[in-house]
Amino acid sequence: MKGKRAIFLSAVLVCSIGAGSLFAQESDDPVLQKARDKYQEQLDKGSTDGSQTNRPEAASEVPYEPVLLSFVPGVSIPFGYYRTSASLAAIGAIFEASYGFAGAGIFNIYNDGYGFQGAGVFNIAGGEINGFQGAGVFNIAGGPVRGAQLAGVFNIAERVQGGVQGAGVFNIASRVNGVQYAGVFNIADSINGVQIGLVNITGELQGLQLGLINISNNGVDSLSYVYMPAVDTSFVYWQAGSPFLYMVVGAGAPRKDWFIRNDRLMISAGLGTRVRLGGPYIDVDVSAEQAIGSDIEALYQAVQDEDKERFLAYLNPYPSARLSLGLPLGRNLHLTGGVKVLVQLEQGGTVPEEQKTQDTLSAAWFGIPFTAWSQWFLGGKVRLHF
Repeated sequence: MKGKRAIFLSAVLVCSIGAGSLFAQESDDPVLQKARDKYQEQLDKGSTDGSQTNRPEAASEVPYEPVLLSFVPGVSIPFGYYRTSASLAAIGAIFEASYGFAGAGIFNIYNDGYGFQGAGVFNIAGGEINGFQGAGVFNIAGGPVRGAQLAGVFNIAERVQGGVQGAGVFNIASRVNGVQYAGVFNIADSINGVQIGLVNITGELQGLQLGLINISNNGVDSLSYVYMPAVDTSFVYWQAGSPFLYMVVGAGAPRKDWFIRNDRLMISAGLGTRVRLGGPYIDVDVSAEQAIGSDIEALYQAVQDEDKERFLAYLNPYPSARLSLGLPLGRNLHLTGGVKVLVQLEQGGTVPEEQKTQDTLSAAWFGIPFTAWSQWFLGGKVRLHF
């Protein structure tokens, strides 16, 4: 991604594989041979004179044509290597820059793209993308993507700035300021935004990772067990994301119910933030919590029947909040403890009777009456990624 000439050389190799048979069939045609030589001369010019063709002063030296019609590279009207506002190719096209629309049945290879660039199989850009780059299989951008880069299989970009990188299988970028989502995995050196995929990997995370496996050098990814003696209840929580914003998912039940009965099972899901105090840290998170044990079979049946309305009818959570202190005992093992508050509203779910403690507060904030119960807890936490 650092060498844009390398992007173009790889592009030429891909094109030769995809369109090689067309040229091979007519290898004796001097016109086509001359066209191929001319295009190779244009592509190699930047590397021989030490210049970067994507620089504004270099790009301006490339002639401009409003419309470029191509069958394959070397067979185009007009013939040559251009900057253009509209490139239309039956199979593929190679050009310096597009300032409006570039569409091809199979591929586009160019330096900079502004506006829309779409191809049935792939797009390769040696420079920057300002707008949309979309392909049925893959996209590669050697410079920044400001807009959207979408592909059926994968995307590779030098960086994504204030945009979206989405693919059916995977995405790779050095830096992402925006959204990176994929059906399987995402990889980035740094994320300032959101990563969504089954597996998300980044070096520095400022935002949120949503996936089955989330890895970041400075991220939050831990599994904790806490016990609340006042109500004799245990909870397991999973935290994943960044210190700025992480998601938290929990499940709990009275201590004696675990692995024996599930009719008093409770689940919760919410968001939180972490404040670091050197080694120790403070976590603050707010969740929606609900006792689903008595309805668990009905909920399962609603999922089996794909009955969304019936499933949603069972969801009636109450708010909960946690304030906890974490004390690292080692790199991956932490001691945690704090207070959890359950809130009962007039309109909302019902806090289970066995979870109500003597520490009760009844009041009205902003004209909304509520009752809250607090529970102290203590537990341990294991960092999932070492």
